[in-house]
Formats: sequence, structure tokens, C-alpha cells
Amino acid sequence: MKNFLIFIAGMFSMLFLGALFLAATYSDSNAGYPGLTLFEEDGKCFNARQIVTFQALTPDLALSLAKVNPYAIYDENQFIVALLGDENSNFYDDQKINIPKGKCAKRVGTYQYTTKENVKKTVPVVEIK
Repeated sequence: MKNFLIFIAGMFSMLFLGALFLAATYSDSNAGYPGLTLFEEDGKCFNARQIVTFQALTPDLALSLAKVNPYAIYDENQFIVALLGDENSNFYDDQKINIPKGKCAKRVGTYQYTTKENVKKTVPVVEIK
């Protein structure tokens, strides 16, 4: 009986430690958002000067259009990104964010989502730094 109880205690301990490991791995790799993968080191800066959100997913994550020339009606150098903010962010649809001089939209990861047409898309994740 004593050996059986030791075996059961060992199994519970192993399951508990495994669950802790999975929780730590999950939260580090995607900051709590399914589809979000953050790099260990920041990537390059995009030369965008303005970011216009078109769909706020959460208060601090929004699908956006990064524009090189914010004054052009059509900018052939615009591209879709996921804008990642901080705990003080409160993104909303159609928000225009001008990138201040001395800062840039820096690539920090990727975001994968499925469109209404059931097409998988992957876009770069940027933070203004």
C-alpha cells in the first residue's frame, strides 16, 4: 500500500510540474494571444510614418495599416501589420497613430489569424519603439 501511495504522489507531482512548464511556455511565446509569436530579439524598423488601425482585437492589439506616406490617398508602400501596445494602450477602429521622430515601428513577432473567408494570414507584429 505504501508503494502505491508513493507512486500516486509521484504521478501527481509530475503532472503538476508538466502543467506549470506548459503554462510558462505558452505565456512567453504569445503573450496570452493565440496566433501571436514574439521574437526573442526585436527585428528591423519599418519605414512607416503612420499606422491606421482597422480592427482592434483587444485594447492592446490591433490589425493595422502601416503607411510610409500618411498624406497620400493611395500609398503603394502600405502594408498590413498587427500593432502591439502595452497595458496602457486602448486601440480602437480607424485610429490614426503618427510615429514620432526618433521612434519607429519595430518588428517584434508575427501574428496568424483566419479571415472571414477562412483564409489563414500571417502578418508582422510591430511595436512603436
